[in-house]
Amino acid sequence: MAVLTTTEASVEERSLTIVKAAYRVMSRRGVHRVPLSEVADEAEVSKGLVLYHFGSKDALVLAALEWVLRGTATRLRAAVEASGDPVDAIRAVVAAVWRNPQANRDFFRFYLDGVEHQTRADGFESLGATAAEIIEGHYAEILSTAMSTGSIPMGDPKEAAATMRAIVEGFFLQWLQRADWEESHPEYRQRCTTAVLATVGAAV
Repeated sequence: MAVLTTTEASVEERSLTIVKAAYRVMSRRGVHRVPLSEVADEAEVSKGLVLYHFGSKDALVLAALEWVLRGTATRLRAAVEASGDPVDAIRAVVAAVWRNPQANRDFFRFYLDGVEHQTRADGFESLGATAAEIIEGHYAEILSTAMSTGSIPMGDPKEAAATMRAIVEGFFLQWLQRADWEESHPEYRQRCTTAVLATVGAAV
């Protein structure tokens, strides 16, 4: 494992500071409404330094999306490790995805901005593959374990993972459009959990 020099570590830390700042302001106000100068102000750096690290706003948005997706994967992994059995692991993952109303609202609005960018901007082609690798890859691991232990019927874990992702994101889309998004969060989390378990053939 390579050891970073002090300078390299400083550059990585500064890049991460900028990425986190971009996520904070863009998830609340929208990617298209936030200029780089606002990200720079949030990160307490100059706009020139933001461009030095990322080169463009699109590159920064992509970096922020990958950062938050990988953070989600880390959280899901921790939820699985703390679970009791394969079906509990599925429940735990859905619960970990549905963290809390504000965090989910911030993430999903930012994620949808990224998906929109993917369909319109060059350079975002990797987003779909990255999201599938992180999200579906993690779901597939959990489902594969559940299948191998007989907790759910045998099938193709990758196909089941893609279906699970579609269910989760579909419920998020419905929930995001609710005026009572804070109050209805527990209801949608439960409905999503029930739908996922029923679809993969687990006891609800």
